[in-house]
Amino acid sequence: LGRALTEPPTPLPLLRVPRRLRVALDYDGGRVAFFDGDSSSPTPLFAFPAAAFAGERVRPWFWLELGEISIVQ
Repeated sequence: LGRALTEPPTPLPLLRVPRRLRVALDYDGGRVAFFDGDSSSPTPLFAFPAAAFAGERVRPWFWLELGEISIVQ
């Protein structure tokens, strides 16, 4: 149903497609995680392994096979 764009792609065990996504960035900790925006679950849908950003800018990137997206704050 879903996959994270890692190399190789990581299948995501989603029971349904989330209507909303919440993205959490811990810049100092080097972590980016994605959560179901309609759930209060503390478990992420996917979390990238810790990384060192080394002063670089971090920009969100999304890809949808079907549908449309709205980014809200």
